[in-house]
Amino acid sequence: MATIIDTGASTASTGSQTVSIPILSPAGNLILAEFGLATVASGVVLLSASIGFQTTLGVPSVVFTLYRDGQPIFNMGSSGLALLAIQPITIAYMDRSVPAGYHAYSLGVANNSLNILLNAASVTGPVTFSGTSIG
Repeated sequence: MATIIDTGASTASTGSQTVSIPILSPAGNLILAEFGLATVASGVVLLSASIGFQTTLGVPSVVFTLYRDGQPIFNMGSSGLALLAIQPITIAYMDRSVPAGYHAYSLGVANNSLNILLNAASVTGPVTFSGTSIG
């Protein structure tokens, strides 16, 4: 029988419950949300994220990355839709074989377009990122 060990969550928002953050180049990976979780040996961590992504110019290509202790564990790409269209992004990932201990999880995004001056995007929100440690 599985047991819930710990839970964590992070929400990026303002007083109006929304955000509008420009997505930078790959060299400037932007961390949107982060939290910590305790894990046990042979446990798993279920991660979930919900983000809004808006095309502000051209047809941008962005990469969303999940990190454990600063190291990438999963990434997912998305391309922009019509100008100013908001595209909802949902990520679900199971991190297996996590070492026992306390781990920092974070959600990042970068603009992976060849020319970011002609292909721009922003994160719209709120951004939610959560995880559950199961042993």
